[in-house]
Amino acid sequence: MLKQSWESLDKKIQQTAIFNHTLVERIIASRVMTTVDKIKRLYNGFYVVLSLESIAFLAILGGNPFDFKYTLQYLPYLLLLIGVIIAFFNLLHLSRSIAKLSAKSAIDQYVKGIVSIYERNKRFEKWFGLSFLAIGFLVPFSFLPNKMARMGLVGALIDTAIMISITWLLFIAAFKFGFFKNRHKEKLQKDLEEWKELKALANEIAGK
Repeated sequence: MLKQSWESLDKKIQQTAIFNHTLVERIIASRVMTTVDKIKRLYNGFYVVLSLESIAFLAILGGNPFDFKYTLQYLPYLLLLIGVIIAFFNLLHLSRSIAKLSAKSAIDQYVKGIVSIYERNKRFEKWFGLSFLAIGFLVPFSFLPNKMARMGLVGALIDTAIMISITWLLFIAAFKFGFFKNRHKEKLQKDLEEWKELKALANEIAGK
């Protein structure tokens, strides 16, 4: 009789452990999928923004709305257009890489897969961001010939220096406020850590 009671108790403990593991999986999986859905919506928004930027730069290159006189004045906008196109295809690559991962696999492997994709893309993001910033500093110089005709050399150089300073301050502010951080990656990493903690707690409860 005592043996049967112990066997029954052991069976209940095993069932509790399975339930706890399943509950942990479902809680974290739900949060992860919510984050992935946000990533997809964000990327869709980026596609629209990048497409509009491409149209704007093409309009500048083809329509000359700023009355440029020299071919060299178009160079920053051509480089920006190339950068936007590269960003578009990089975003497409990230989307497809994430879509290839199976959401039906173990939730920790799924999260690790997404984080790994972002980690591999980190170097590209760094150099791309610095290159795009450098090109951004060239934009004020594209207006220099027109300004010189209106203000003279000194006035044009001062005005250009002010524009470059504003660009630099905006970049510093964006960096300070964390606009360049991959918050979705951080959220997924946090979910993965919580999954490990909850799983360890479930194992501890089952072991008691």
